[in-house]
Amino acid sequence: MQRRAAAIYFVFFLVIGAGAYGLLQTAEEPTITMEGDAYTAGDTVTLDDREFTVASADSGSGELSWVNESAVISNTIDNGSEVPVTDVRWEDQSARMEQTFEAGSTVEYNDSEYQVSVNASAGTFTLTQADDASINESYAAGDTVNYRGNEATVTSVDSDAATIVWGGPYQLLVQTENVSDPTDAVFVEQRDIGAMVDADPALYNETITQDGIEKVTYRANDTNVPVDEYFPPVERHTISEGETLVYQGNETDIDAVSNESVELTRPGEVTNSISFSEGANFTVGDEQYFAHFQDNSSVLLEQTDERYHEYRAEENEIDSYNDRVVGLWGIAELSLLAAILLLATAYLPVRG
Repeated sequence: MQRRAAAIYFVFFLVIGAGAYGLLQTAEEPTITMEGDAYTAGDTVTLDDREFTVASADSGSGELSWVNESAVISNTIDNGSEVPVTDVRWEDQSARMEQTFEAGSTVEYNDSEYQVSVNASAGTFTLTQADDASINESYAAGDTVNYRGNEATVTSVDSDAATIVWGGPYQLLVQTENVSDPTDAVFVEQRDIGAMVDADPALYNETITQDGIEKVTYRANDTNVPVDEYFPPVERHTISEGETLVYQGNETDIDAVSNESVELTRPGEVTNSISFSEGANFTVGDEQYFAHFQDNSSVLLEQTDERYHEYRAEENEIDSYNDRVVGLWGIAELSLLAAILLLATAYLPVRG
């Protein structure tokens, strides 16, 4: 009798579990099916009267970008800070050394002849040894090049040539002596005297100090000469409010000079970006928008107050479906477990 009842309940739980599993197999998961104009990377879209480029759209997230062509770009140079020689330029600049490698030319480079080739699209130039093409070196803007014993920086690469620059840095000093509201500052060349002496074959590799004066010594006759007399004067270049300066390759206004810093400004282009992700709101101007990905690479960008209620309604359907699926799986698993336990206990041995 016990086993017969267990068999009936076993079948009962098995039917319930099978029914739940059957519903799981036949249920169709809802999806968000909003219609609208879809955009992929590279497309343009107008939001709040501004045209954006879809910079990226991939797997639920992306980015919009737009270029502000009338932006004002500001730079601040602190009083007392060092400025690389590659950053500043003026007429008759003595501390800045420059070499141009013209495309197709043959140049003397590190004691050998090299041919110059330029890849403008990649922003690189290549030096190939004239008598052994397997020996070559490629550089891009910003790279460091060892040229004639100097550590040079590649400052530009275009279709015609590449330019490298080297030299010691400058220190920017605001002219504050006897002035409460300064308007001038000066770039003062910073020198590594030890390196300069070491690189000069006419001199011994070390300086000496006599009567508090630093001097260099000629190898030829052991004559000592003050450092300030042997080397050219330290370069000094004064700038003033209202003037212009070529800074980082751009004609720049010297907007303001204070005790703490020099403010530089120039017109330029600035790329601004806005990130978006699936279902998240983002703001453009005074309007809010949200994103919905139709697939991994195409996205709808809609105004929140116009269509977000549609999106949330379909999301709620998906949430409800997922809740029901979890419940059905629970019924199926518990029913199977109950059926197994009933069957197992029914066949336990009975005492007596």
